[in-house]
Amino acid sequence: MLEIVKQLYQYSHALRLLVKRDLSNRYKGTMLGLLWLFLQPILMVVVYSFVFSVIMKVRVPGGLDNPYHFAVYLMAALMPYSAFQEALLASSSVLFANAALLQRSTVPSVLFPLVPILGTVVTEFIALVIIVIAAKVLLDQFSLYILMLPVLVLVRLIISLALGYIIAILSVFIQDLRQALGLILTILMFLTPIVYPVEMIPEDFLGWNDVNPFYYLLDAYRAVILRSELPSAGFYWVAAGSLVLLCFGGYFFQKTIVRAKDFI
Repeated sequence: MLEIVKQLYQYSHALRLLVKRDLSNRYKGTMLGLLWLFLQPILMVVVYSFVFSVIMKVRVPGGLDNPYHFAVYLMAALMPYSAFQEALLASSSVLFANAALLQRSTVPSVLFPLVPILGTVVTEFIALVIIVIAAKVLLDQFSLYILMLPVLVLVRLIISLALGYIIAILSVFIQDLRQALGLILTILMFLTPIVYPVEMIPEDFLGWNDVNPFYYLLDAYRAVILRSELPSAGFYWVAAGSLVLLCFGGYFFQKTIVRAKDFI
């Protein structure tokens, strides 16, 4: 793991250029370009607010008596999970997409999964700024606990990177993984109280939340944005566990990347 950190520091300039290129390529050829980074989360907040608050009139049990509360409640967890989902899906194909560079370039292999994953931090940060503004404007909810958001994003990034390294390698040897990953992530989303309040879960199934790290992570986003609270104790256990997972993911990637190159 220390070797990876050393390589990241040594090639930090190249990493910045690769992330910038990755973000530019996503919107290359579009009329609005990088403005889509801002327009997409804004449009999602507007659409979700209209659908869930005006049409469906969904309310969070015990929440604010405000028609827009559920829409912001949903977005506060959905956007971080979407960033995580995007990171893993990109990781599953990143080695194939950079096959030529992997074989010929002197850039360390560990940088290639990191580039699209770091790109999700940019999109998540912009989305969170818009959600915080929406919480203030629509719900009059704002506190200094939002200063915890960079810590939450960092933990989400660490989990994404740890799993991204593992998935990048496994996708080389298990071709079906790239096809199944989207379904797996969708199932995980519906098993986690993102699109529904935790109060709606039957008591017999509440035990799943105790072992679901994404429950604690995403609830931490809602805590600092909507409830003006610090994250629960479960979040700090998830944060500690993410560091252990990152060490394992980095070690696994370093040990298997040479063999994986032979199959790309």
